[in-house]
Amino acid sequence: MSDEYNDEDKQDSLTLLPIEQDTITFQGKPLVVVRLPDGRNGVVLRWICENLNLTPTGQVTRIKRTETIADDLVYVRIQTDGGPQNMPTLVLHSVPYWLATIDTRRMEKDDPRRTVILAYQREAVDVLYAWASASRPVSTSPNVVPAEPITQPAAPNPDASVDEWIYYHQQMLSVLEWRRDVEQWRGSVEARLEGLEAITDLIPEILERLGPEMLTIEHQRSVQGLVKRLHDVTGKSYSTIYDAIKTAFQVPRYQELKEQDWEKVLHWFQVQIERAKGKQ
Repeated sequence: MSDEYNDEDKQDSLTLLPIEQDTITFQGKPLVVVRLPDGRNGVVLRWICENLNLTPTGQVTRIKRTETIADDLVYVRIQTDGGPQNMPTLVLHSVPYWLATIDTRRMEKDDPRRTVILAYQREAVDVLYAWASASRPVSTSPNVVPAEPITQPAAPNPDASVDEWIYYHQQMLSVLEWRRDVEQWRGSVEARLEGLEAITDLIPEILERLGPEMLTIEHQRSVQGLVKRLHDVTGKSYSTIYDAIKTAFQVPRYQELKEQDWEKVLHWFQVQIERAKGKQ
């Protein structure tokens, strides 16, 4: 890693530790996104700048000089293949403004960057907001059991990337924290109960809280792939497709689709894709 992320201004600023780090794909290239401790979402500038063939240091300077979004530039501790790095990150609601300030009209029409930048200006924000709306940190309060059960993720392949292993362990941490919270909640209930009869009365409530099994991590990734395929066939934005499937299955986010409904979910996508092909 070069010293471009170690400038003097950064040394004087507060480095934030994200409560969630993820890598999503847009046009076949990675975008690293984070959720900050205050709940805001952000995009790490390094990867999005590389994808756009822009110099990160130059964009950091531009953002700092733009009063409207300067305060939304923060430095975040990011896990990379080379170890943790402090990297400039732009809060999500300022990303559309920043992208819009990249003037493609000054570029030659055959400049390959122009097409890529236009695609990011028109579509990337939908993908970023789809991630932001779908991803939720898990509450770790010892007094409240999270509303949704946490499905244990499948371990990556032995030759998986470091980022995939980091993501897996982050998900496992969420699973273990959820299990801990359930046990603490059960313990606090039992401490207030008098006798076995009262405990028995609470069993239906506990089972209701645990609820049905949600989609596995593998099936969640399959949904993401199917959404991209449907986007390619129909031209609809990612957020529109995610909204449609949430409406069809009456869930607030696609991760809450029931594992028992997986065949129905696959059928839903097949129907949408076939209809779109039939209109072509």
